[in-house]
Amino acid sequence: MKDHSSHLQILGQLAREYEQKYSELQAFLGQTPATKTLFQIRALSERSTDRFRSAQIALFSEPGLLDASGRENAMMAATAMCRAFDEMRILFQFLVESCPDRSAEENDK
Repeated sequence: MKDHSSHLQILGQLAREYEQKYSELQAFLGQTPATKTLFQIRALSERSTDRFRSAQIALFSEPGLLDASGRENAMMAATAMCRAFDEMRILFQFLVESCPDRSAEENDK
């Protein structure tokens, strides 16, 4: 039987990082003027997308990673992960595009 404790440790670490990043972003945006909030979110989104795409390229170009006996399962999991990221990115993009630009609102006053 396989020991999955290292997998659980990684998942736990990812959960802690998620909470920390959420809190940091919440605090950062709380200190950001409303007119710059949307700009900051877009910039952070682009940075996150670039990081994910770099990791995606590295994952799919790693020579021995997907050649093992679990290749099909690993490929299905990686593909599902990439699809989920793309779906989140699309949802985020629609959300951002549907938000009114507060700086334009301020200029109208």
